[in-house]
Parts: sequence; structure tokens; C-alpha cells
Amino acid sequence: MKIDKRITPPAASKVSATKGKGGGKAPASSAGGSDSLTLTESSTRVRSLEAELASVDVTNLGKVESVKAALADGSFSVDAEVVADRLIDHTKETLRKRPRKK
Repeated sequence: MKIDKRITPPAASKVSATKGKGGGKAPASSAGGSDSLTLTESSTRVRSLEAELASVDVTNLGKVESVKAALADGSFSVDAEVVADRLIDHTKETLRKRPRKK
């Protein structure tokens, strides 16, 4: 199982940025029937920060290398009791989230 902690920003299409109050209101659409979205300056900034965060690598390379080395030299050990406990916890959580049948 691979865990990816990267944040993926939602795709933005047809976005225009405006400054000042009232920027969050969409203008009345013309007879063409096209949709438009107007964002405030802070919303635009949040989107750009999301894009920057998505490109940040959160991998701890030191830990990855130490695990690789331990696997290579045979000193890596797995605590079966901890693995079993976490599997049980995960299963309980999954069952709690499952909708109940009537």
C-alpha cells in the first residue's frame, strides 16, 4: 500500500480575479448562457498557495534511506502485535463508517 500525502488542488476553469468588496458575486450572465466565476483576491491567493503546496515533497528521505538500509542488511524487524492492532483498529473504523442496513 502506498501512502501519498501530497495535496492536489481542485482544477479551476474560467476564473477571473477581482479586487475589492463584492468580488464574490457573479455578474449576471449574458444571453449566451455561459457560466462565469469571479474570485476575490484572497481566494485567488489560496488557490495559488494550494498549487505551491501540491508541489512540496513531504517524504522524509532520511527515514526512507534508513528503512532501505535495514531491509538490505536484514536488520529490519516488524512487530506483528502492532501490525495486528492497527489492522483491527482500521477494520473497526471502516465498519463504523459503513452505513447500516435497515
